[in-house]
Amino acid sequence: MLALVIALELNKEETSQLLTAAGYSLSESDTFDLVIQFCLEKKIYDLDTINQALEYFSLKPLAGVY
Repeated sequence: MLALVIALELNKEETSQLLTAAGYSLSESDTFDLVIQFCLEKKIYDLDTINQALEYFSLKPLAGVY
């Protein structure tokens, strides 16, 4: 679902609406979700850049890339 959010270049509010409609939400305490939220706020939609940020925190990449 988050890969779709990135592909559509949704902002944080649009992402929240889409995720809520699908029964999901981003956590304010989960590091993975915080990295994603940061990227959305800074309009970082490049999947490689997002995956590098996730890798920095030893998290799984988005969409199984790497």
